[in-house]
Amino acid sequence: MGIYIHIKHRCYQDSLKLMRVSAEIQSIEGIRQAFAFMGTEINKVSRIPAEVLDENARAAGANDLILMVESDDAAAAENALQEFDRALSETGRPEHNELLPSRQPLTLDEGLAAQPDSTLAVISVPGHYAASQAMRALQLGLHVHVFSDNVSIEDEILLKKTAIEKGLLLMGPDCGTSIIHGVPICFANKVRRGDIGIVGASGTGTQEVSCIIDALGGGISHAIGVGGRDLSEAVGGMMTLEAIRLLAEDPATKVLAIISKPPAAAVACKVQEAVQAAGKAAVFIFLGYTDPDPAFAASLEEGAAKAVALSQKQDPVKTAFPRRPLEPRSFAPEQTYIRGLYTGGPLASEAEFILRKNGVSNITIVDLGDDQYTRGALHPMIDPQRRSMMVAEAIKDPATAIILCDVVIGYGSHHNPAEALAAVVQGSGACVLASVTGTDADPQNRSAQEHILRDAGIRVFPSNHYAAEAAAALLQGATG
Repeated sequence: MGIYIHIKHRCYQDSLKLMRVSAEIQSIEGIRQAFAFMGTEINKVSRIPAEVLDENARAAGANDLILMVESDDAAAAENALQEFDRALSETGRPEHNELLPSRQPLTLDEGLAAQPDSTLAVISVPGHYAASQAMRALQLGLHVHVFSDNVSIEDEILLKKTAIEKGLLLMGPDCGTSIIHGVPICFANKVRRGDIGIVGASGTGTQEVSCIIDALGGGISHAIGVGGRDLSEAVGGMMTLEAIRLLAEDPATKVLAIISKPPAAAVACKVQEAVQAAGKAAVFIFLGYTDPDPAFAASLEEGAAKAVALSQKQDPVKTAFPRRPLEPRSFAPEQTYIRGLYTGGPLASEAEFILRKNGVSNITIVDLGDDQYTRGALHPMIDPQRRSMMVAEAIKDPATAIILCDVVIGYGSHHNPAEALAAVVQGSGACVLASVTGTDADPQNRSAQEHILRDAGIRVFPSNHYAAEAAAALLQGATG
């Protein structure tokens, strides 16, 4: 199998277009894989195999486009590279949609003029532009969801202070998920309505908890994303405290679930005091934080189960899904590592915590949604190609025993992420464990995604927590 690379200098392209064109080229007969990506340092290192990363490729910059195809046929590969050029030279104009106006608004002001009843702006632009756009939205009286990452912490503090002064929500920055009045925003899932209100400093963490709540028969009133740094000492939990206040005033919300990595100590005290003042049942899901107080949960699954128990006025429980005996798996002596390749950072952190808690030290966990991987590239929940490449490399590594993956579906995610993972695992004999974060009401359909994974020989578990526990048990030779 040969790998062929062509570099187009000073040819910046939109990531969504690159994903679409790559999929088109990959469908050409004789082409195993096809990738188009900008020449950022992390893209070059993580996407180009070391044996073909020559000086020309190393010299490519962030504004240079790299085209790469994998094929057994040199002629087919050359043809594919030419097709790349043709496809990328097209204007890429969207097809006409009679439901949309002939001219789309180009600014926030134009957008609000076209939709004067709007109350929320979603900001998804490169980070160095995001703060000014978010500030303009606040000045226009809009609540703001900042999906963009790479926003400075100084700008975040200023934006949140401004929002609170105006009585508005500033969700983010780097906020992947919110659900407001049942409307999913950015990466979110179709979950039933209910009386559990989530405040999430964790995008896929919020998705995992809301989906498990749905699976257990509970429902969500609102899920307010606050951005991963909100509970840091610098930001001080400003938006978490504001979200708790709003949910406390909401008659439809009976239970509060606060999701975050462990917060700064002083901020944690403020949050607990605010929840106590709200006078509503609550569970704190601080990933990896252990506390004997039943109001705390160390994992997303445990937290979701406790929230549902509180909603149903039952005693809090620790796990949502009963554990079943595992079919044992034997490994060669050199197979000693668990590789975690995740599209959701909170799920990656949870897996590492659970593995270490269960005595596994040979671990490599990668969060492909981290800022370093998304500069000049789509988030892996939108474009799973990079993860598929890394899974293929992990399968080849003789030290790999088990590969752990998440498959996150819902609004905003790839239309078929299970197929992208299954394609590289099928027939390999590798021990791959996965969980699907989503519901059957999502566009991709959770059950259908699980079926695709199982058909490829992937073991599927009902939660990320369960999958990580199973990986630890398999590696240690446990069968139940």
